[in-house]
Amino acid sequence: MKIRIPRQDLLDNVNRAKTVVSSKTALPILSHLLLETCESAVRLSATDLKVSIECMVDCTVEEPGSFTVSSQRLAMILSELPDADVTMELGDNNIIHLSCGRIRTRLFSMPPEEFPPIRAFDNIEPLVFSQEMLKKMFLKTSFAICTDQARYNLTGLLFEIQEGRLTVVATDGRRMSVCSESEGIPEGANIKVIIPGKMIGELERLLGTEGEVSVYLDEAQTAFSFNNTRLVTAIIEGNFPNYEVVIPKKHDKEVVINTLAFTEAVRRTRTMTNEKFNNVRFILSSGLLQLKVVTPEVGEYEEELSVEYDGDQVEIAFNPDFILDILRNIDTEMVSLILKDTTSPGIIKPCTDAASETYTNVVMPIRL
Repeated sequence: MKIRIPRQDLLDNVNRAKTVVSSKTALPILSHLLLETCESAVRLSATDLKVSIECMVDCTVEEPGSFTVSSQRLAMILSELPDADVTMELGDNNIIHLSCGRIRTRLFSMPPEEFPPIRAFDNIEPLVFSQEMLKKMFLKTSFAICTDQARYNLTGLLFEIQEGRLTVVATDGRRMSVCSESEGIPEGANIKVIIPGKMIGELERLLGTEGEVSVYLDEAQTAFSFNNTRLVTAIIEGNFPNYEVVIPKKHDKEVVINTLAFTEAVRRTRTMTNEKFNNVRFILSSGLLQLKVVTPEVGEYEEELSVEYDGDQVEIAFNPDFILDILRNIDTEMVSLILKDTTSPGIIKPCTDAASETYTNVVMPIRL
């Protein structure tokens, strides 16, 4: 195999692919990229056996074939080379000869036959979505994905299509984020799968704001194909909680707050908490929201915000990090905080009729 390719094009795609490579693996081949020639391009593949990625890059194919190469080593070398064409050729004893101008490098390789195969999804009709839409929906919810492997069914994002509506949901048992969209959803689809958190992270990184993404699904795996890139992962087995039941229905205390002012105030309270005492008291009364922090061996903090509220007083405590994660993803001028009492979960959503129906967050309180 021998190819000639612009150095920057190769580096960009090596960096794109190598993020799925695990830094610690029992199988040495998983630290490598697989390069395979096509008619006038080379396909770069990487996998950790859970998430796989393929990137197509235009190049000049002088001799067809395939080889593997260390992803980290190739990225390091390419980042230091001058901006010119790079030639890579597989020689005897699985040694790769890399040249760029007057620079010559030899890299040890492993047999491409050892690289795990990646599912092709032949004969499966894809669902097509807007890249921008999926990226926004993932960003609005993924922060609530559980990282505790003991709760494996929560370590991914629920991806559900029913009656022409796409809903994505994440929860870690202490908070839940739900985002829905009905525009541009393929008709007739009926899907309910859990996509691993690592896959969602890669999609957030790689999806753009223009163009479409094709989604392939079967009983065990899913693939997302866009911009000469294809990501493949196994679907998480297990049941996801009924999110509709989790969202409280009888909360009667709704306060409307300026989103920016609320965000800045919660961020300031965060400076007075610590790892052991990471909670903020929200004391709501007519026209006023008081934020209060009392942290042993640190100090106290109080701040008042003018709000739209005319009801009974209620006091509740939340983890400020959970509140900030939500507020960072609300782009309306005003936000609604909906409460019932000290022990019931709170609801945070955008304060507009349209947005409030498509983005809802539920946060469990901290005992006072």
